[in-house]
Amino acid sequence: MARVLVIDDDEAHRVLVRQILGKMGHEAEEAPDGAQGLRLFGKRRPDLVLTDINMPGLDGNDVISALRVLHPDVPVIAISGGGAIAKDELLLKAAKLGAVEVIMKPFEFRQLAGAVTRALSK
Repeated sequence: MARVLVIDDDEAHRVLVRQILGKMGHEAEEAPDGAQGLRLFGKRRPDLVLTDINMPGLDGNDVISALRVLHPDVPVIAISGGGAIAKDELLLKAAKLGAVEVIMKPFEFRQLAGAVTRALSK
């Protein structure tokens, strides 16, 4: 069982991801924004971070950048539903910053489960 930190400003999405992770046997902790996510990370270092890209304040790319500097060994999965910038551009930037997997919303159970399994095996 892995501890996974889920950072997303969309509560319904956090609940969905937590349920998927639970079915996979993982424990999920949730944060509604990047700043709170980084605080939670510091208190109880997770094995994996899943972060949305588009969030107010510290966005997912800010989270990825901070984690690459402070904890380069912790895998990060970036998730995006798009916004003002095309989803693929956002996810490409996240990958360049160090996300080990990138997923577009909406996604299927298998997509997230596969990404989590691959990220935890790295």
